[in-house]
Amino acid sequence: MTTVYLLANESDPVGNATESLLNKSDGVQRISLEDISSGEFDESDVLLVDEDMAKRLDLDDMPAFGLIQFLGCRPPLALLGHSASSDSVIAGISPNIAPRVANRVIGFTGPLSIKPRPQWGVVGLGEVGYEVVRKITATGNTATVAEMRTPRSGVLAELDVRRNTLDLLLSGSDVVSLHVHQGPTAAPLISDRELNLMNPDAVMINTSDSSVVDEQAVITALENGVIAGYATDCPGEVITNADEALAATGKLIVTTNPLTNQIGAAQQIAKFIAENMAAHDAGSPVQGIFDPIDFPTAGDPSFWSSRMSPRQD
Repeated sequence: MTTVYLLANESDPVGNATESLLNKSDGVQRISLEDISSGEFDESDVLLVDEDMAKRLDLDDMPAFGLIQFLGCRPPLALLGHSASSDSVIAGISPNIAPRVANRVIGFTGPLSIKPRPQWGVVGLGEVGYEVVRKITATGNTATVAEMRTPRSGVLAELDVRRNTLDLLLSGSDVVSLHVHQGPTAAPLISDRELNLMNPDAVMINTSDSSVVDEQAVITALENGVIAGYATDCPGEVITNADEALAATGKLIVTTNPLTNQIGAAQQIAKFIAENMAAHDAGSPVQGIFDPIDFPTAGDPSFWSSRMSPRQD
């Protein structure tokens, strides 16, 4: 029988909701960081971990778990690296929270003051990217997608979108929205080179992770009029400490309010996690498994032309 352990702050809403729900069935054991390094765990056990605790884990002493279920939106890159070098599988909450991310992306377009009926470019076609494209096309707007992996059969026709290379997507879009999980050793996907491919009235939205972009390059691009705006809910140190005068221009839009804090989100995520635990216990596939991409050196055009060819299905 699989044992489920919870490593989360007492104030974490998703952790508390999940603990309450799981304790109605098979139960969950709340543990501390010290328990991780000193306890004995079976390789079939499950660890539920929130974002704060995941950042504080001593990965050198991290035991192997059958499944690590991340309770937040963005696991630390170091934890993804640990998973890649061990037998542990990391699952997230993207399948559940994708509609909330898509609503946030669409919401960013208001303060960014984009033109009516813009051409969208969506980078990444996982659960979140799919939901973003679905909402875009449902409102009558058009979009192209850049996806390194071959999309599942029929999805492009289902969404009525065309697949493109990253370069062509950047140069032909009014709004670029990023939805990729970066690998632990990857260079930023978006650097000076990629930003300079964009139109000066185009904007970029990043709800993936701060590591996906070169934030200093973004600041420089905004200051020099290379792009018209940048919005994110995952700012890194550079964006967080950017000159307030830049934000005052309306070109830089930042929110740090976690989607997991929205009304009803914790309970919905807890239900999703409980279903994942049941699937794992039954030996069935779990949802939301992270499959990060290690991008090559920033600005390597051969990567995108060869690995993101605009094939149709």
